[in-house]
Order: sequence, then C-alpha cells, then structure tokens
Amino acid sequence: MKTTIAHFVSVVFQPLLMPLYGTCLLVFSNPYMFPDAYENRLDIMRITLNTFFFPAIIVILLAGLRFVKGINLRNRQDRTLPYIAVMMCYIWTFYVYYKNQFNPIITYILLGSCIAIVLAFLINVLFMKVSMHTTGGGGLVAMSLILMPFYYSNPIAIFLLSILIAGAIGTARLILQAHTEREVYYGYLVGFFSFMLTANIFPL
Repeated sequence: MKTTIAHFVSVVFQPLLMPLYGTCLLVFSNPYMFPDAYENRLDIMRITLNTFFFPAIIVILLAGLRFVKGINLRNRQDRTLPYIAVMMCYIWTFYVYYKNQFNPIITYILLGSCIAIVLAFLINVLFMKVSMHTTGGGGLVAMSLILMPFYYSNPIAIFLLSILIAGAIGTARLILQAHTEREVYYGYLVGFFSFMLTANIFPL
C-alpha cells in the first residue's frame, strides 16, 4: 500500500508537469489578473505541449531506441541525453514567451524551470545524480513563496500546500528507493535556489 501511494505521488508530481501546475495555479487562483479565458487556454496548451508532451515523447523515443535503459532514468549516465532534450524544449519555450512579451509571471516560471534543469544537468554530469522530482518540489515551494502577492485566493494556504506536496514527493522517492537522502535534499536545494535566483534576475 505504501509503495502504491509512493508510485502515485511520483507519477502525479512528475517533474515535467511542474511548470504546467504552476501555470494552472496562477491562472485559476487569480481571475482578475487572468481574465481572458481564451488566452488562458492558449497558455495552458503551450505549456502542456512544450514542457510536458514533447519532452515526454522524446524520453520515450530515447528509451525505445535504447539510447537510455528506461524511462525512469535511474542511471546517472542515462540522464545526459534526456536532460539535453528537455533543456532545449524548455529554453525554446522561455525564449518564445520572453521574445513575444507574453505573460511575465508565466515567463518567470519558465525561466526558473530552465535554470533548475541546467543546474541539475551540470551537477549530474560533473558530480552526482540529483532527484528531479524534488528539484520540481523545491522549485514549487520557492515559486509559491515568490508569487504570494499575485495569488487572489488565500496565498498562505497555497504556500503551505506547496510545502506539503514537496514533502510528499521526497518521501515517495525515498520509499521507492529511487534516490538516496543526499540526492533528494540536493534536489530540493537546486529547485529552491533556481527560482529564488530567477526572482533576482527577472524581477516581477
């Protein structure tokens, strides 16, 4: 039962879904800042395709062509090509949003995600594997903290919920023995630091 719940949490809070969750949280928590339903649907569709669907398809293809051993990417060496592919998708999406001056808060989320992936990639290549699940969790906490002034609906509750989700993600990865404690904690640090850094170089 415990393992089943851990698998469920790992799937629901898969790292590639975190930018989409952040975007949906913003759009639906502040209808006054996001009043255009059509534009909201476009944003959600863009984020879904570019930060989840296309990267996921690439990872599945890499696994199918045996460039990596499986879609779980448990091996440190297996993560190099998927990291590069995901970075390309994320950086391109950020560039499009930044170049076209789309919503600046969503652009902030994309930049924070790009920085987190780049840092995780460098750490993976040079030092050790870090948990991308907890990188997403740490980024979610930092994002919720930074964006509290923009939430119309109970920002304290949203921030506390992000902490709870991040904790559940780390616990699930440890239960599944997908990472060591050090890899989980480093993931939290990478995600949190990335979004805090983004807030300083891309002020909202």
